[in-house]
Amino acid sequence: MGLMVCWLDKAVIRMSMDMRNYDNQDDVVTEGAGAERSDDWSLLCAQAATCADADRAWLVFFNADGCSPSVVMERRWPPLLQWDASDYLAIRQKAQFYCAVSPAGDTGIGRYMAVPVSRGSVGGLLLLEYRTMAPRLAPTQRQTLDMLATHGALLWREQEQSARQRKREGASRRFLRRLKSMFDHVPIPINGFDSQGRCILWNHECERIFGWSFEELKQHSAPLTLFYPDPEQRRQVVGTFTSLNSSVFREWRPLNRKGEALTMLWANIILPNGDMLCVGQDISAQKAIEAQQRLATSVFESSYEGIMVTDADNRITHVNPAFTRITGYSPEDVIGGSPELLRTQDHDHDFYAELCRHLDAREHWQGELWSRRKNGESYPLLLAVSVVCDDENRVLHHVVIFSDITHLKQHEAELKHRACHDALTNIPNRLLFGELLERAIAGAKRNEDRVAVCYLDLDGFKQVNDNLGHAAGDRLLIEISRRLGQITRSCDALARLGGDEFALLFTGLHHDLECDEILDRVLAVIHEPMELDGQQVRVSASIGVALSPQDADDAELLLRYADQAMYQAKKQGKNTYVFFDAELHRQEHDRKQQFALLSAAFKRNEFLLYYQPRIDLLSKRVIGVEALLRWQHSRRGIVAPADFLPLIIGSELEFEVGLWVIERVLDQMKVWVAQGLEFRVSFNVSTGQLMHPDFIDALDRLLARFPQVSPSLLDLEFQEAAVLADIDGLIPVLKRCRLLGLGVLFDNFGTGYSSLAHLNRLPVDTLKIDRSFVGELLSKEQDVGMVESVIQLAAVLRMGVIADGMEISAQGERLQQLGCLYVQGYGVSLPLPGEQIESWLQTWNDKRLPH
Repeated sequence: MGLMVCWLDKAVIRMSMDMRNYDNQDDVVTEGAGAERSDDWSLLCAQAATCADADRAWLVFFNADGCSPSVVMERRWPPLLQWDASDYLAIRQKAQFYCAVSPAGDTGIGRYMAVPVSRGSVGGLLLLEYRTMAPRLAPTQRQTLDMLATHGALLWREQEQSARQRKREGASRRFLRRLKSMFDHVPIPINGFDSQGRCILWNHECERIFGWSFEELKQHSAPLTLFYPDPEQRRQVVGTFTSLNSSVFREWRPLNRKGEALTMLWANIILPNGDMLCVGQDISAQKAIEAQQRLATSVFESSYEGIMVTDADNRITHVNPAFTRITGYSPEDVIGGSPELLRTQDHDHDFYAELCRHLDAREHWQGELWSRRKNGESYPLLLAVSVVCDDENRVLHHVVIFSDITHLKQHEAELKHRACHDALTNIPNRLLFGELLERAIAGAKRNEDRVAVCYLDLDGFKQVNDNLGHAAGDRLLIEISRRLGQITRSCDALARLGGDEFALLFTGLHHDLECDEILDRVLAVIHEPMELDGQQVRVSASIGVALSPQDADDAELLLRYADQAMYQAKKQGKNTYVFFDAELHRQEHDRKQQFALLSAAFKRNEFLLYYQPRIDLLSKRVIGVEALLRWQHSRRGIVAPADFLPLIIGSELEFEVGLWVIERVLDQMKVWVAQGLEFRVSFNVSTGQLMHPDFIDALDRLLARFPQVSPSLLDLEFQEAAVLADIDGLIPVLKRCRLLGLGVLFDNFGTGYSSLAHLNRLPVDTLKIDRSFVGELLSKEQDVGMVESVIQLAAVLRMGVIADGMEISAQGERLQQLGCLYVQGYGVSLPLPGEQIESWLQTWNDKRLPH
């Protein structure tokens, strides 16, 4: 720093308080390091001169090298040419203190006196100038001068420290100014704060991330409160500013302008002047990805479905715990291996090749297949495979998710068996027999042989039931089924059609005598006595027989012909069999004539609709009605649909009558709406009508003609025949009906089985339990089981349930116990004309509501 010399006469020398302004002062001359705190120096030198009775006084301070003197004096004073650094050093080295001294170039008497200055590392001289020779000082004067010299040392040290601090501050600010243009454009957030917490640097990336501009933050007195409004979190943040490892990156959660919490890393660099430079990194996206990865890992580990991941070379890389639980293979068993160890012989090479081709084309496959556990056991599973590709569509992984559906398949098989087998005898029922018959007819055509269909009704069964009870009657039916099963071949079929009626199918016949021999054995085994409740019982059978191809090659027609022949056997005295003959063809001709009469009746507007109410068993509230077709015959009166509807189904009249029914329903609903009545109305749609290409458009037009009627109050009822006909065509039709606002009911559910496999695909709102199960609900546990199965199935599929055919209150109570709350049937009301519904409702409500 050199020597600083402060010259001051008894008048106060005005000096600048700020070193940065020295060069702008007209009345100050600066040599060397310059001077500060001019008022303090002026006062100190004036006090020293006064104390020693000198003309003036000044101070000299030595730095480490002891050279480079600096002189500060008023500009009006002439330069001190007689004093230089060697003079000051000589006085100090010779310790010429409190005596008269002169500089080397002064030949006069000793007009100067030196007082030593020493305080810690600070050393120098307090010099006094006299007009004549320096006098001898009194002790009190020397003490005062020593004290002033010490004060000068302290003032000099303070001045040096202040100068160094300003130098550091200036260097820090210049550093920030030089780097600011660079910091503004770097892709990482950088900011700076002074020691009072005010923002002094805020780059563009900070503005982008936080949303505040530098101008806004520069004017804020405490910007940290914007980012950390929570006092405790802010205290922790501020605490790191002065810690020893403040430059270490720490994770914080500041808020942006929208109030969103960010996740960021910040490191703080303390500058020499106490300002702070902060360097950050926004890791919010990284943290979100990490959270997603943790979630994906959690899902992977905790999923109940098995998950297997393979690489591009189809090598297993990951399996989850559910995979081990289902397959029995641990990760160590399979990782690095091929999924082929899970394959079974149930699927051939072509199946897997087709699966691979499908994945190559669509990158996803889902379906059912069989797999093998570690213990060798085969099991069914529902499996989905997805292909994971990179941005260039190169395969990275295959992700396989699967569920063990063993229990589902078992339950499905049980339901299917229940649906297609008679619950009492466990032999096929009518629906399954129809399928077997169709297959047999097709096989007979290929093999050019014959098929015999036998319709069998037991003679004397009613007496057994009446005399010994239903339990004995059931045991008799089981025994008859067992006997008939023993005489049928594997290529033949046996079914119980209902009650005491059975059907037999014999295939591979080449002449009539073969059929006679079989039928004789059938009559013989049925007529054999059996023991029931300690009594010997004997029954016989009346059998009708129809042959294919000579009688018919249609399964339904063939069974109908056999039924007609059975009635001829009854007429002939029972315990015999009768073959269908030409007379039955004549009856078919009569059927055509009846159809012609039916068509004429329709054109004469002899058709009308009756409505049967449905109720809620709990509240007894009417929830809706079903529209039922009737024929107002000129002689026979009201004709039920069972007597004429079969003639319409499959004819050209089917679609026309179906639309007429919908139109009449809407017209009647318009009347009810005007009367203030509002409830659901369902109508039946046949398969031919439902699958007609113009059905949806015609339905839409009819709904548009009746804007007073809300489509949401309409329910469409269809039967299983539509499912069997074309399920792929049926599903979109039902979906479009739903889009029009209609509800969808599956009518007579439980009588077939083919629909079970597709029920979860059908857009159905409600299952309607067939009246055949409700009718014997109180007497047959098998029917109870069937009804209960339908209710449980509906609950699983989140569908409603309505029971048809409730005739007595006890049936309603039993249905309610099983979980079915909605019913219709004669036990509620007979079908009524539309104009009688209002009065019936009034009467019904008067009965159910307390007065």
